[in-house]
Amino acid sequence: MIMEDHRRMININVLNQLNDTLEELEVHAELDREKHPHKVIIRLKGYLNHLNTADFAEGIMEFFRGDWKDLIIVLDLSELLYISSSGIGSFTTIRMQADHKDCPLYLAGMNDKVNAVFEQLGFSAFFNLIDSPEALPE
Repeated sequence: MIMEDHRRMININVLNQLNDTLEELEVHAELDREKHPHKVIIRLKGYLNHLNTADFAEGIMEFFRGDWKDLIIVLDLSELLYISSSGIGSFTTIRMQADHKDCPLYLAGMNDKVNAVFEQLGFSAFFNLIDSPEALPE
């Protein structure tokens, strides 16, 4: 789906098309049109590991090449079962790109196992963590 208005063009299809190439990871991106029309929710399901991190990061970089601003990005990790250090590295790239575009980035719904990896590598404080995609701060 491509959303266009006078301020931006967002192509979330580039994220959904990652499912054609990724091993062990599903990616589903959607615009939250009802509650917050400027919010993109990117849901990750499965394993973000050495097998798929490079393709995932490439798809994310393609998404960020779009001409848009004033977007809120939420990575819903409630169904992410595992993340490797290279996966966290791709999240760091996402954070830097979001900062470059002045877009807040939130990680939502991390399970204990994924959260432990963030904690062990010292990245929890680097990201805005929320309980669920709906729990955005005011």
